[in-house]
Amino acid sequence: MRPESDGVLGEGTVVREVLTGRGYRGIGIPRYIGGMPKKPLSQPLKIPERPVFTAFEEKEDFWMVPGYERNLPHWRLAGASYFVTFRLADSLPAEVILRWKQDEAQWLFERGVNIRWQRDEPERFRQAIAGLDCGERATFQREMARQFFVELDECHGCCALREPDAHALVAEALRFFHGQRLWVGDFVVMPNHVHVIAQPFEEVPLEEWLYSVKRFTAARLMQREDLRERLMTRAGRVWQPESFDRVIRDLDELRRTREYIEKNPRGLRMGEFHLHRAEWIDALL
Repeated sequence: MRPESDGVLGEGTVVREVLTGRGYRGIGIPRYIGGMPKKPLSQPLKIPERPVFTAFEEKEDFWMVPGYERNLPHWRLAGASYFVTFRLADSLPAEVILRWKQDEAQWLFERGVNIRWQRDEPERFRQAIAGLDCGERATFQREMARQFFVELDECHGCCALREPDAHALVAEALRFFHGQRLWVGDFVVMPNHVHVIAQPFEEVPLEEWLYSVKRFTAARLMQREDLRERLMTRAGRVWQPESFDRVIRDLDELRRTREYIEKNPRGLRMGEFHLHRAEWIDALL
């Protein structure tokens, strides 16, 4: 597949329709993306001339900035750059996830916060969280994030993205809207997960872009007979619905993030991953 001048990938309309959410009628395997219905895409308020990095104060209380929550808090700030990780549905063992949930519940309980409030009394939960020490919260979050990334690198699950054409497909989907809806920075497609730096344009939700990438790649990967059985989980999905994302606070963190992405494939052989380095980040640093 190759990009055409109008931004539509040259191998027909499937890429355009799945990524943009327009006119999709299925490609012979609708049940594999039945859990991911097409959605209209928001239009950017304007397309910037070039990427500009916006820094945010580390002392800012990111628990209180605008965002949304499912199982994880997701901060949303205009002009922010994000370090995003999304993964295949089978990439983390259920027992590992359960242990993390128990650790979080215990940590909160020791500080007078009941994890059930998050579901049953969300306002009470938010107020209780806001009353916790910011430094303690940050330390706990960093440790949980460290454990998350360590487990991903253990390559649990089918690791279908190890296949060259599979990780190339994901890489192309990541780049598809670069310069149209967001700036796509450095990324690496690992055997069972993806790390990417992204800077959405104003009025373009980060999660909306991620959804379109997952929906398209799930459909195309499931066309592969040699991958289909390996990719399907009991939940009937290819990707874990929720992604991990973090606002990149300053240029030092941006530098550390791209170093982490670059070093993440160490231990893998060439051809088992796809690594991309963005020139626009070179210009910023």
